[in-house]
Amino acid sequence: MRHGRSPSTARSGDRTRDVTRTAIRVENVGKRYGDSVVLDDVSLEIGDGEFFTLLGPSGSGKSTLLRIIAGLLDADTGEVVIGGRTMTGRPAHTRELGVVFQSLALFPHLSVGDNVGFPLRMRRVGRREIARRVSGALQLVQLPDMQDRSVSELSGGQSQRVALARALVYEPRILLLDEPLSALDRRLRESMQLELTRIHRELGVTIVNVTHDQREALIVSDRIAIMESGRIVQCGPGPDLYASPATPFVAGFLGDPLLLEGDVVAMNGTRTLHSPGVSVTVRESVPLGKGVAVMRPERLRLLSADGPRQRYDNGLHGEVLHSAFDGHGTFYQVRLDCGPTAAVHVPAGANGVRHEAGERVIVAWNADDIPIVTQG
Repeated sequence: MRHGRSPSTARSGDRTRDVTRTAIRVENVGKRYGDSVVLDDVSLEIGDGEFFTLLGPSGSGKSTLLRIIAGLLDADTGEVVIGGRTMTGRPAHTRELGVVFQSLALFPHLSVGDNVGFPLRMRRVGRREIARRVSGALQLVQLPDMQDRSVSELSGGQSQRVALARALVYEPRILLLDEPLSALDRRLRESMQLELTRIHRELGVTIVNVTHDQREALIVSDRIAIMESGRIVQCGPGPDLYASPATPFVAGFLGDPLLLEGDVVAMNGTRTLHSPGVSVTVRESVPLGKGVAVMRPERLRLLSADGPRQRYDNGLHGEVLHSAFDGHGTFYQVRLDCGPTAAVHVPAGANGVRHEAGERVIVAWNADDIPIVTQG
């Protein structure tokens, strides 16, 4: 099955943009290092103006794929087509792509303005045009008065913006980002994520982003391709992947759910998933056979074992192991009587009940709130 081959529309802010035109097409790309398969027959299409993210754990092949698109690595098999032209044999500097790496690679002996203007000087652009474009690029990343500043004086976020400005200064239609935010602290990383979406919205440039940060991918992306062991295992808008994962790997990689494996069977007019020591009700539309219940913390409810019962399709008894307040609510770890430990997130203000370690509770949910990944 080919994943990610039909871009249609993409949301950017409150707008819906047409991305039916293909900016990048990857056809059956493979890459090996000795006996190790890094990319295994990867195919995908990225729409013009789309913010597309390659998401996966370390070693899944996402950075290798990005470098093949950029022309910094050669594929062993397959081809990359950009703007309708095959890139086979074309060196990186002829592909007219903006690239930002994790290391940023700013020149410490040059000023901010000279760093940003460097790609234009390499292209022998006139000095007056360089000055105009550098000024515009720094304005875009909200650093308008820093042309003469030494890069050694910049904060981490400012350095990140300068690297973005340098990648955008020659006005490429495609911007490639290889985990450029991973070294930043959480607050700064979240700020830069919003900056990326703003720049994308203003320029309409196609962005291909590589990250292992699932939250970043969900925040910034029109579509996400999840990679595992050199393959794309699922591709689509973030909310669709989160709500309807195609495999247990995708389910476990997005969020922090408890995965309850078992057999889906029909019994007494309902469908249930039988797992060792427990049976839970599932949606009637779930196919029979092997299945995995994806029990996400925010979809579960926590009830006192000796309190008033509420109407839920399922309820598993357990004991609170630990609780922690995160500013948005309270996370609980509950060891279920059937064996595994479930995480439950109770939003702030949801109720006035605070559950303590050692307390007996019921983890409850409705069948429609928990997706089931079927395995045949």
